[in-house]
Amino acid sequence: MASTAHFPFQFYCKQLIILFKKAKTNSNPSLFLYKNKVRTTIFMAESILRASNKLFEDKQIKSWHSTIKKLEDYLGEIENYIEVLADFSKLKTIKVQQLEYISNKLDKAIDKLNKKLSKNDFYLAELERMNKEFKINFNDKAIVLKLQEEIKSELIEACNFFNQFPKGFDDMEEQVHELRRKLRWISIYGESFQGLIVLKDEKTKYIWEKNFITTKEIKSPFNKLPIKKNLSQHILLNKKAFYALSFMISNLGIIKDKGLGLYTLEKSIRKTDTEKGINSSILASKQLDAKFTQESLLKEAHILSNNFFNKYKIHEILI
Repeated sequence: MASTAHFPFQFYCKQLIILFKKAKTNSNPSLFLYKNKVRTTIFMAESILRASNKLFEDKQIKSWHSTIKKLEDYLGEIENYIEVLADFSKLKTIKVQQLEYISNKLDKAIDKLNKKLSKNDFYLAELERMNKEFKINFNDKAIVLKLQEEIKSELIEACNFFNQFPKGFDDMEEQVHELRRKLRWISIYGESFQGLIVLKDEKTKYIWEKNFITTKEIKSPFNKLPIKKNLSQHILLNKKAFYALSFMISNLGIIKDKGLGLYTLEKSIRKTDTEKGINSSILASKQLDAKFTQESLLKEAHILSNNFFNKYKIHEILI
């Protein structure tokens, strides 16, 4: 039985305190945080609070989770507009007015977070309190076993969510993106718990391997989970199924980005009124030289998800 405590949350919380203190002295703190990849660290901290909130239903943890989630949402909005603007700026077919529309959306998202940071004194008091008062020790066999059951439960929940749409998806944000979020948390747990969750080698040859495991998944640094050896209990994940989960998250993300990019461009066409009398959906596809439509993307996401959950039932062997 190991004697050392394991507090992975504090590892990320301390990083956040350092970054937010630096942001406080910056002329544009939101952009500073974005450029310093604070959203990744926030995801890690958020995942531990998210799981802990489900395990213990503690009011304080729930409040902390809410704070961190809101920060992640603000940063996610900024990241989305920055990436869309970068992609669209490369295309000569996109009108200046459309780029300005998206740029204005980005400026508003940056301004919104800057105001929140200023109003809450960069959340430093709350972060310091989290770092000091979050007491859950994950070198505790009973807690680890509860976490293991929670991960199993979340996989079942993701499958049940998908099966609400047996005839296909019809909404990119509320269905495809939401399903991806549910799966993404399980993947993030693998890294955020700092060696508590371990990938187990699997000799079984699965018929789905060629469709769900590529060189990208095998070589990804996010899929190389270290083991912390002096813990009383670990959670073991099937390495091949974890790679397949990574493939799902990555490919649903590509589909989601294409779909939401198309939607953003359609909206910019309507809002700027740059092309009168032309269907905004048709024009957006033409400007992007897209070989896809919202319908084809939704169908692609549904087929991929159905193979993962129902045809091959990969989620059932992950843990």
